[in-house]
Amino acid sequence: MIFRCAPSEKAALVAKARATGLPNATLMREALGLTAARRRKPVPRVDPKLTLAIARVGSNLNQLSRWINGAVKSGRASQIDALKVATQLVVIERQLAQIVVEHTGGGE
Repeated sequence: MIFRCAPSEKAALVAKARATGLPNATLMREALGLTAARRRKPVPRVDPKLTLAIARVGSNLNQLSRWINGAVKSGRASQIDALKVATQLVVIERQLAQIVVEHTGGGE
């Protein structure tokens, strides 16, 4: 559907759609009474650096989990060095703490 409107009217419609967290089409259908849109909480914007840092830590956890699971499946669970596992978990905990500091304003 195409309709004419002033640039200021279009800007107002787009702003309203963003504020409500709805696509433009849903907002228009709702205005016409064709649908009752479910109100969703807007998805928060996340710093891409934070996403990357968390992914790196998750990768470390994944590697540690694979190593432990492999040892258990192959019957070498008794050979797992608990000190090595604990050391790696402390490293991961410190990485997460550093990420929190950097992304909560404590690292500035």
